[in-house]
Amino acid sequence: MAVRVFKVMRAGLESTRGTNLAPTRGIPFTNGSHEQDIDLIYPEELRNSYHVNYAGDAGTETNSFEFDGPVGYNGLIWWANLHLKAVASGTGAGADKTWTFLPTATADDLKTATIQYGFSDNIGATRPAWELGYCIGDEFTLSWDKSPGSPGVNFKSRIVSPEAAVQISAFTGTGTYTTETDGLAKAKNTQVSIDTTTIGTTADNDILSVEWTLNDRSTNLYTLNNSANAQDTLRPYGWQWSARIRRYYRNDTEVDAYVAKTLRKIRVRTLGSTLGSSNFKIDLELYGKYQGPRRIVEVDGLGIEEYTLVPVFDATATTSFQLIVVNDQGTIT
Repeated sequence: MAVRVFKVMRAGLESTRGTNLAPTRGIPFTNGSHEQDIDLIYPEELRNSYHVNYAGDAGTETNSFEFDGPVGYNGLIWWANLHLKAVASGTGAGADKTWTFLPTATADDLKTATIQYGFSDNIGATRPAWELGYCIGDEFTLSWDKSPGSPGVNFKSRIVSPEAAVQISAFTGTGTYTTETDGLAKAKNTQVSIDTTTIGTTADNDILSVEWTLNDRSTNLYTLNNSANAQDTLRPYGWQWSARIRRYYRNDTEVDAYVAKTLRKIRVRTLGSTLGSSNFKIDLELYGKYQGPRRIVEVDGLGIEEYTLVPVFDATATTSFQLIVVNDQGTIT
């Protein structure tokens, strides 16, 4: 049987894009899927008949993965390498290691991964799993929500590849899962600050939730390369992201910022336990302005504002966004 609890994702970060390697770790997730799309060449042929389809042949192949799940301080840096920036090691002489994902403006330096995915129960030649190399980030979401029954701090990832999927009858490499030393990141340990000058100065305790979605805007390059798959996956467009922010309507502070299109410097900070001279930490820092429309909805009878923040480059920060993670991991594979 193909049983949900036996879904497996093994992966390793590639040294060279498209050069497959044996997986170096297991990657946990809550929901996962692999979409394999092999185009059907299916022309309409007029032959003096209402029957117009006489041929169907295999054409171009495209593949993608989608995963979601809870965020851990140690696991997040792996996803950030695929979606934000290649960072091979954390900095700091103590037990606490700081990983700074400040996106590169002048080069495409996202990491790629070799991924093996499928069901481990009764895997074999007649019910294989799949391996794909050159897997690169296409869309990534981080969300915070403290309401009862909410997922807390969650991620969603869409990954694409120019390669054709290879059927495998056994998982290879290493499937060891990284221990989340401090457990999962928690929305209850999260503080949001909103400022116009220095980021992280003014706490706003009326924020209900933040959902940030980053589009890497990957594009497959289809060339006549004597294969069904693309030649490369490239990023011809600039960074694109948006943050959906929900706030209790206590005052008109953000209303005025929306109307005047005032630059907002927003930090979403989640802290964990003490680690070395600091704490386990996730900082998402955003620089942007509110884009319309602004809405007010009711949640449990309360008036809640909904805003969409879009990026504006900040000269001081030299970016429109960055992610900083502090954990106990010195390196990543």
